[in-house]
Amino acid sequence: MVAGHIVAIWPPGVERAAMAVQQPIMWLPYGINMAARAVAPVTLSSLQNALAIANGKGGVGKTSITANVAGTAALSGWKVLAVDLDPQGNLGNDLGYNGRGESDDGRGMVHAVVDRKELEPLAGVRENLDVVPGGEALEELVAALTAGRAGDSHASGGVLGALAPIAHRYQLIVLDCPPAAGVILDAAMTAVRFLVIPTRRDSASLDGFVRVAKRFAHVRAHANPDLELLGVVLFDFGRLDRRMLADARVELERDLDGAAPVFQAFIRNSRRAPGDMRDRGLLAYEYEEAAAAATPWYKDRHGPRFSASAAGLAEDYQRLTAEMLSEMTARRSIPQEDIR
Repeated sequence: MVAGHIVAIWPPGVERAAMAVQQPIMWLPYGINMAARAVAPVTLSSLQNALAIANGKGGVGKTSITANVAGTAALSGWKVLAVDLDPQGNLGNDLGYNGRGESDDGRGMVHAVVDRKELEPLAGVRENLDVVPGGEALEELVAALTAGRAGDSHASGGVLGALAPIAHRYQLIVLDCPPAAGVILDAAMTAVRFLVIPTRRDSASLDGFVRVAKRFAHVRAHANPDLELLGVVLFDFGRLDRRMLADARVELERDLDGAAPVFQAFIRNSRRAPGDMRDRGLLAYEYEEAAAAATPWYKDRHGPRFSASAAGLAEDYQRLTAEMLSEMTARRSIPQEDIR
């Protein structure tokens, strides 16, 4: 993978019927001149350079996508902040800082929300990439955000209030959300301009998709009229399963009804690579580089082994990052009067 391969496009500085929701979801359109949808105009209340990765089910690639999109954008020159809002704190495994004992387990975010202390991200996790770690302390965030809903002045600002003072330092902010569709997810969607939903083909993943859709509609109606669905990512699909991939794309595009794309880039299935990457704290492009530099197995039978899909997986994340950033930049360039 070549560092400059992704263009720096940001200015520097199951039965489907059984899964239908009770009310149709009003996704914010990504096209222009769509006044018939009567969507609230964009304001500047949310963080315009921020996106959340969410699905109401675990194991659909949220953390892997967060880590690799953030890391790939940083490699391409973007100044990036990744925010782990999951009490499991797995972003630290993907990026390697948990193994180095550098995580605060989410205490920084809790103090920022509850005590209004300024966030101090873990700096330089990769060049151009800082991180707000997650972990067990975020369990306290649930109580704090619930109190904020009840009018607690210290917690009412939530994640948006914590991130806003430092957002100007970054060109891209990526939030990794927990699978539960609760107050942390709502707080994340209140803070960001864009939402990305990864999904597998299985019914549980699609159920999670629907749960996030319901929360999306609620947050747009009551807290963040800026919020847009940036797109849907197909995760863990066989590279040669063209029929399954096409069927999943058709079903999701039908449900979205033109409101947002199912990204053309998808993340392929790999049995070995994801576990290897997490165990070693390597991103996909780093894992590819390590695999390319390793001594072939037939020359060193006791040396480290790597997945044969290392290069392909790195390319998947590269393509996805480029597509997501292009879509995000295009949306932000649409005149406000054309978004209705």
